[in-house]
Amino acid sequence: MAINHNLAQRSKSEAIVIIAESRSGFQGIGEGTPRQYVTNETLPDCINAARQLGSQLVGRDWHDWTGLNSLLDQVADTACAGKNPSAWCALELACLDMEAQHQQKPLWGLFADRPTNPSLTYSAVITMLNQQALEPLLELIEQRSMRFIKVKVADLDTGMAYLRAIRKKLGSEVDIRIDANGAFSAHDALALLQAGTDIGISSFEQPVAGDDIAGFSQVTRQGGVHTIADESFCNQDDMTRLMQSGACSGFNVRLSKCGGFRESLRLWHLAREHGFFCQLGCHVGETGILDTAGRHLATLCPDIRYLEGGYCAFVLESDLCNEQTGFGPGGEARPLTSPGLGVTINMDRLAQWGELVADIS
Repeated sequence: MAINHNLAQRSKSEAIVIIAESRSGFQGIGEGTPRQYVTNETLPDCINAARQLGSQLVGRDWHDWTGLNSLLDQVADTACAGKNPSAWCALELACLDMEAQHQQKPLWGLFADRPTNPSLTYSAVITMLNQQALEPLLELIEQRSMRFIKVKVADLDTGMAYLRAIRKKLGSEVDIRIDANGAFSAHDALALLQAGTDIGISSFEQPVAGDDIAGFSQVTRQGGVHTIADESFCNQDDMTRLMQSGACSGFNVRLSKCGGFRESLRLWHLAREHGFFCQLGCHVGETGILDTAGRHLATLCPDIRYLEGGYCAFVLESDLCNEQTGFGPGGEARPLTSPGLGVTINMDRLAQWGELVADIS
């Protein structure tokens, strides 16, 4: 499915997939989705970083959960991991998958004895589409009784027409939020919010360019809705800068851009400790590997304002995973219970869509 927003138009996805094997016979999988317009990573950068970081993990032993955390911390603290969060996300996730399988626990069970969230509600996402493509998507959203909708916008006039058509079709009870991917100036973002007062917009994600902190702060102060930082935020330094400046109300945490599972969970708690809310997002085109990892993360994250994911069956021509773990009617889903991630790679599909670029042993 072709996906369009202000920063990218794509009909294919790039990803790095890691398969890690332990001496005891467990196999873990991980995925990273480098997006140059978010973290400044290219796919070649990601592959090279995975080679370097993977060489620091191969042959290393851990004897318990504490030992694995210590080992992962050592590699995560390197400059290479910091500059290449997607590569590190894939490697870390493969290790966590192996450890959870070894302990016969779902991946979230490495971090807690019971789910923080016994049930989850996913959002639908509507990208910039023409009227002909929009109508069947709205039909699908209505049929599935989705309660939360994120709408991509890029200019005032088209955006308002788009939002009015969506609100008319889906009714007044659906929560509609918007995401500009940095398309607006502060002035134009405020004009859109003013024009859309009657629509009932619940929040505005990344209204201005990622480096326009002053403009972001202005929209947050004057817009009358919650604002969410996405392209402005990838790591703790970004989060701290935005919190100190009061530039936003919340943060869009995404596994691949934030440097993996453990760091995403830590950033989530850091934001809450300082009075900010979080949305758990995803990168368009994630396979079932990262998608399932997002479900495990969502199981652990308190006070989820919005949850995105579960789109493989709707977006991808072919998923890499044998299992389907998408959401049900109303966007509802429950925590996963199988050991590890709970998904396995279809090797035929991996051979069809992928290329082996490194074998580190």
